[in-house]
Amino acid sequence: MLEPRTDLRASLVGELAEYLDGPEEEVLQRCRAGAGELAEAWRTAAPNTTEEVTAFYRGTDAYLYDLTWWHALVEDESALAGVEALEAAAGHRARTVLDFGSGIGSLGLLMARHGLDVTLAEINPALSDYARWRFDRRVLSARFLDAGTEALPEAAFDFVSAVDVLEHLPDPRAALRSLAAALRPGGTLFVHLPPEADASRPMHLWHGTGALLAHLDEAGLWLEGASGSSLVLRRGPAPRYGLERGLEVRPTKGGWLLFSERPLMATRLNPQAAGLLARLDEERSAAGLAEEAGLPLTDAAAFLDGLADRRLVRRTSQALPARWPSVTVVVPSRDRPTETRACAESLLALDYPADGLEVLVVDDASEPPLSEALGDLPLRVLRLDENVGQSAARNLAMEAARGEVVAFIDNDCLAHAGWLRALVPPLCEPGVDVAGGRVLSPPPDGRIAAFEAVRSSLDMGPVGGKVGAQEPVAYLPSCNLAADREALRSLGGFDKEMLLGEDADLVWRAARAGSGIRYEPSAEIVHRHRTRLLPFLRRRADYGSSEADLQRRHPEARRTMMVPVLGGLLLAAPPVLPLSWPASLALVVLAALLACVEVGLKTRRLRRVGARLPTGKIVAAVARQHGAGLYHLGTNVVRYYSLPLLGASLLWPALLPPVLALMVIPPVVDHGRLRPKMSLASFACLYWAELAAYQIGVWRGCLERRTIRPLVPKLRIGR
Repeated sequence: MLEPRTDLRASLVGELAEYLDGPEEEVLQRCRAGAGELAEAWRTAAPNTTEEVTAFYRGTDAYLYDLTWWHALVEDESALAGVEALEAAAGHRARTVLDFGSGIGSLGLLMARHGLDVTLAEINPALSDYARWRFDRRVLSARFLDAGTEALPEAAFDFVSAVDVLEHLPDPRAALRSLAAALRPGGTLFVHLPPEADASRPMHLWHGTGALLAHLDEAGLWLEGASGSSLVLRRGPAPRYGLERGLEVRPTKGGWLLFSERPLMATRLNPQAAGLLARLDEERSAAGLAEEAGLPLTDAAAFLDGLADRRLVRRTSQALPARWPSVTVVVPSRDRPTETRACAESLLALDYPADGLEVLVVDDASEPPLSEALGDLPLRVLRLDENVGQSAARNLAMEAARGEVVAFIDNDCLAHAGWLRALVPPLCEPGVDVAGGRVLSPPPDGRIAAFEAVRSSLDMGPVGGKVGAQEPVAYLPSCNLAADREALRSLGGFDKEMLLGEDADLVWRAARAGSGIRYEPSAEIVHRHRTRLLPFLRRRADYGSSEADLQRRHPEARRTMMVPVLGGLLLAAPPVLPLSWPASLALVVLAALLACVEVGLKTRRLRRVGARLPTGKIVAAVARQHGAGLYHLGTNVVRYYSLPLLGASLLWPALLPPVLALMVIPPVVDHGRLRPKMSLASFACLYWAELAAYQIGVWRGCLERRTIRPLVPKLRIGR
């Protein structure tokens, strides 16, 4: 709207009247009749060939009135698809955008007001002249292309919008190829189409998304998302999908099953789902799968993405952005000049556009100043005269950062060359404001280093995905973290009062604020861990002490502890034995009966869905399931309760067998699963020592914060 107007319709009609130098009432009447005038003119002209259609659109002025009325949102709100387009452009961090079929320039104005570099392409000179006048009226700049006489430049734009325009073109295939060619690799094409035929709009030569989706592959595009009548398409290699290991599609007499033996799972599939998943014996694109299975691409892609979120299907090939945003890498540092220089040198060697990379070292009152060790390197040093701590140092750097993205690494870390190339792309997806990568260990030198290589609390593992308090990846360490600068500032950065746990606090505050948070394990750095026993244990105790504060700030992050019924009965039998051997025997017998009943139920359910499995394999699957329950219970007990339980065992020796069982199961399982370069005995001793230190830290934190929240989990009773 133009000031001083406060009504959208009055502003648009008044602006057109000002441009035409005519009475507003006359212009209002023409706007109301614009759609009818266009329809009548089209029926009279009856264009058939591409040339005739082009001549019609270049010669009519009725669109001045029709589009003004459409943008006034009087009859419907479909013009608000332009807001979707703006959000998609901003979410993909686009800078150069093309509004194809720009009409009277409303979407172009919206994008230009949000700082984007806008080009408008329109076939009708009258519309282009009015749009240019509107830009001048607001003192905004744009480039204008005559789509009737000028070809679109190739690989020139990060983002192209085509809102309610392609349905006017007789050859959607050619239009799609042309728009795709105008995009840079990784660029985004936003398309909005009328969902159905409209008798009052005979100019719409086709409708629906099928005419476009059929030609994505040849245009070099893939479907990133679909919502209603809007499509978000990307230029470049499409993601590929494959079934996760251990899953298979099995035919049965009654249909199809998605089956896994480890863990035991059998789920019925409808024919369409089976048709898709049965083709995932090798990685395939959604478009290829949909075509072979005879399904709409939008349905197939949504189904596969849903299974990927549930970790039943793996999704590979991360989409790269059309434009790499500028990044400031922050290194909070106190002392350690040699390590700080090595970290800085690894950052200056990153495979990232040099004109978009800034390295900012915060010298947190080091003595001697770190500038002496870094003076010859092309980076910025922010010198602090007083020690403020890592969180405050990061916040000061956040305010001084020039980059659109702020990435954090610690000075005892080294970045792999492709670190930012892997860490930044998630931040170029709509809704994602925070991302983190994997923290690896250097080649192990000694037992503690070998232990840290497989049990580091900073390593979130090899599987990426969403991050949140109740997600498989609960938090991201601050030594490998990146965030949108403005989103980070709106959160207030790190809590400078927190000496530990500030990274989990930041991530959970971001999630609470509605930010998307992603873990990308291919964004790798190497962290030099503590390799001497006392510093190693002291650090684990410090980590444990932060739980009380985090639980107080974030009740939603409360720990869940599963208590398996069958395993619980077996663990309870030894302590009950001195009191009553019949009761102890009854517990064992009851556990055996429950196991038999469970085997029988699973056998019956498998047969009901058409799956046949030998009884021995079902028994083994049930045993693995309950073993996993004991493993998870054991990890909780060892981490939070083992010391008081061992103390209680001195008073009640019958309690010792179940406590020892819960203490032994986790390190034995982890040694076999993680395969550390050390003996089982050494691994188990360090495992117990580490978690005892962590437990002491938890108790210390509880005393300091006067709370028992970390010690009171949410209980889940499992079979």
